[in-house]
Amino acid sequence: MSEQLNIFEQAHFDDSIARYDIHTYLPYGSSNYGLSEEIRILIQSQDLITATHDSFLYIEGEITRPQADVGKSCNLTNNFASFLFEEIRYELGGQRVDICRNPGVSSTIKGYATYSNSDNKSLAHIGWAPANNDTPLQVQFSANNADLSKKFTVCLPLKHIFGFAEHYRQVIVNMKQELVLIRSRTDLDCYNGEADGRITLRKIQWKVPHLTLSDRSKLKLFERINRNPIITIPFRQWELHEYPSLKQVKMDIWPIKTSAHLEKPRWVIVALQKNQRRRAKNDRATVFDHANISDIRLHLNSERYPYEAMNLDFTTNKYAIAYRNYVNFQCNYYDRNDWGIGGSIAGGGGGNVTSAISMPTFDYTEFKECPIFVIDCASQNENLKNSTVDVKLELESNNNFENGMVAYCLIIHDAIVQYNPLTGEVKRL
Repeated sequence: MSEQLNIFEQAHFDDSIARYDIHTYLPYGSSNYGLSEEIRILIQSQDLITATHDSFLYIEGEITRPQADVGKSCNLTNNFASFLFEEIRYELGGQRVDICRNPGVSSTIKGYATYSNSDNKSLAHIGWAPANNDTPLQVQFSANNADLSKKFTVCLPLKHIFGFAEHYRQVIVNMKQELVLIRSRTDLDCYNGEADGRITLRKIQWKVPHLTLSDRSKLKLFERINRNPIITIPFRQWELHEYPSLKQVKMDIWPIKTSAHLEKPRWVIVALQKNQRRRAKNDRATVFDHANISDIRLHLNSERYPYEAMNLDFTTNKYAIAYRNYVNFQCNYYDRNDWGIGGSIAGGGGGNVTSAISMPTFDYTEFKECPIFVIDCASQNENLKNSTVDVKLELESNNNFENGMVAYCLIIHDAIVQYNPLTGEVKRL
């Protein structure tokens, strides 16, 4: 029967969750949030149901400039909150589930690929703004501003940092959880401008949603748990690799890693950056360079992605293929049936084109100023599926690479973690 004729169906209301409350967890041990310090936040109680994927870090801090720099500009950069940390780990039952090394660069590359242009305003509370947007963030010392210090607050969601929090949308039941944060060795990447800044963190809290279930839902859930089940957490992990300096030649080959068959790359996102950019006062750590790349090829054993060369030339604005791959990443990554940038094809033979997705972070012109290169290798043959894989990246430019050109490679691969809520045992496959 057509849904339009189903007029006798009864209304159903979801009352399985009786309460949804945010609870705050504080770091234990030292309250020193200085450079290179380790910060641990623990959820000790194991009699909880938490929506950890919706949790976030609440950070209060202050940026100060010296008296001698009054009259010089100083701004917090895009995604500055992520650059405050060198590493962030999420542990379940004492075992690592997900880890994000260099979260500033990692979340910036991933954010450029997945956030839309309309997200830029709604994500201001996490310190996010596109690299080419001149609108100041929460803190800006203008040249005629006499203030020596300004305070800031930010809410940094775990789904901005971890693939685990983005993809696994179920609750965590009856498990000890811990968040481990390691402060960066320097805060130079968190601000830009003529003035020297000093960032001091006053407060770091982990705010986690707690769920209280209705009696019927709670009884049903714990009946299943009492059968000693193994709960599986499947997700896509983001793994950042860094090549500190490309050779000053037109083509360089980067042997990245050897992967087990489960952790083979599904998508690879590449970004290039001049090394001095992350240390220059007037440049931003979230801006990447095209280096006049002509082609980027991913090698998984003997398989090459993409099959054909891209033949790019940024000096003559020949980068349409790279931009197409960038735009289509959202469609493929989130399993949308979209086509191109403006809509989807409904039916075969040229049906109606309807609006499907919002504009990506960068338009075609902005992409040239901050390009990221997406390689889709999600579809793989049986030989790759059943063997270990050598992952190599081949980068080719129309000119020799500049001295100190850094290459970043964000590998997105499958990961599976299993836990037993009765015994507390955690196992990573």
